[in-house]
Amino acid sequence: MKILQTFWSGPADKANQNLLSTKAGWLSCEYHWMSWALSCLQAKSVFGDVNLVTDEKGKQILIDQLELPYSTVSVSLEGTLDNYHPALFSLAKIHTYGTQAEPFLHLDGDVFLWQKPDADFMNSRLLAQNLDKNLEFYPYTLNQINQHFTFVPPVLQRQHYENKDVYGSNAGLIGGSDLDFFRWYSREAFDFIDKNKDNLNKVNTGSLNFIFEQYLFCQLAAENRIPVTYYRPMVDDPVFKDYIKFEDHPNVAMVHPVGNFKKYHHVCDHVARTLRSDYPDYYYRIIDLVRSEGLSMRSAIYYSPLLKLTELAQQNPGKAVESSFLRTNAAIDYLNKKDPQNQIAGLNSNAPPAEFIKNVKLRVSEASDCDCLLEIFGLESAANELLEKLYTDEATVTNLYKADRENYSNIRNVFSLPDDELLQIKIGLPIHYKLLNHSLNWKLDYKEQVHALIQRNFNTEKAVCPMLLLPSELEGGVKEYYLDELDMIVFDTVKDVFTIANLLIELKTHFSSEEIEEDYLSFKQLIISTIKGLLYAGVVEIKI
Repeated sequence: MKILQTFWSGPADKANQNLLSTKAGWLSCEYHWMSWALSCLQAKSVFGDVNLVTDEKGKQILIDQLELPYSTVSVSLEGTLDNYHPALFSLAKIHTYGTQAEPFLHLDGDVFLWQKPDADFMNSRLLAQNLDKNLEFYPYTLNQINQHFTFVPPVLQRQHYENKDVYGSNAGLIGGSDLDFFRWYSREAFDFIDKNKDNLNKVNTGSLNFIFEQYLFCQLAAENRIPVTYYRPMVDDPVFKDYIKFEDHPNVAMVHPVGNFKKYHHVCDHVARTLRSDYPDYYYRIIDLVRSEGLSMRSAIYYSPLLKLTELAQQNPGKAVESSFLRTNAAIDYLNKKDPQNQIAGLNSNAPPAEFIKNVKLRVSEASDCDCLLEIFGLESAANELLEKLYTDEATVTNLYKADRENYSNIRNVFSLPDDELLQIKIGLPIHYKLLNHSLNWKLDYKEQVHALIQRNFNTEKAVCPMLLLPSELEGGVKEYYLDELDMIVFDTVKDVFTIANLLIELKTHFSSEEIEEDYLSFKQLIISTIKGLLYAGVVEIKI
């Protein structure tokens, strides 16, 4: 079976844009290219050969610059899709499906495989990643199509899906041996788009990809009674949370960060650190290429003039660590809008802490508001203090980076050990951290959500929210980790270094004897999974 990937750089009228700056849904552009590299390299490791269908610009980056080890490279997409909207990226993949001369398996550039699918799957007439069921974007987009398009194939018409379960075949993995079906399916997909080109601006154009690739594939197969074999179980939850379990390595078969998962910080960090651990040459090649183009990276550490690593080219001084009172300032704005007659407009979060605290207590009359404002100010002040401690001299920054690189590799190696060896691994607290005992969860994933976060917290009943400030090495910053009850128990326990075996014994006291006696294996797995998650987060460390 031929293993394939497709990369389309877009229509010719986009040629003046710097393709390297493409994020493709990721937090920043380096993760886009790291995703492609990791996907290709893992597929190469699993299958032996991977083949690329692309255009000239795609070849220039993936082959000439990143030197990814594809067995064959076709530039058959060059000029082929120039007349199509750039958001219709799945057309390039469907073009690949419809032009194959032998059975194939196609992988998206954000699919990471660690295990080869079994023979029954690989030998199927039609195959796909998983069956989607009743995910809301299918009927929503189908309704848009029926409202605005002049040509709607029967399988996309309302009577075909209204008041029924709606199914699609997720195309993270797709393929099979029925090449006649793929040629027909490809013609149907292109015909659908070609006959509606004048109406594309009336719908969410990007959402059409789900319909003419995944929904159409599934419905045409069902209409012709052709069975589809799926690699993973059916998904009826749009979160796809089981598809980002990097922490399950080495037992994870596949990871596929769909949709907004590409913007999750820990997902991006796992992609970067996995590539750096397993394929460092490609990782640093991407970093050097993106940096040489003067493009912005979330991995701000590589712009630091303080970082000195022999593996990297000379650093480009640029980004400096910036202190931030984003949430504090948003809280001040919120209180000003809440009561325009108050006296806090002159509050300055950059004033000396003692002065700021004094002014807040004088000017904010409502006790709960005062407590909230002081809590977020205290958090951001503590984060800024840790920033200054961690990133102000060459030795500290370099050692921090090296430790992060070694820790990630150690964690993955440790959880590949036999059980008896794993239990003898020692766990302790990290060198750099600060524990804060808060009454609210101030976690902010995206800056755009800051005002919603402030409004929620100023109107939420207080609880217990212990939180750790920890180094975020690649960002050259500090991250926040909120501990649940079991996390906190483990954290408190390993203030003295423990082997995992002794930690299991120690933690028994926090569970009922009935729970442990009835299902010790579940207890053990819960604790080990918790330890693994805390290790990846940097809350605890392996002590060699």
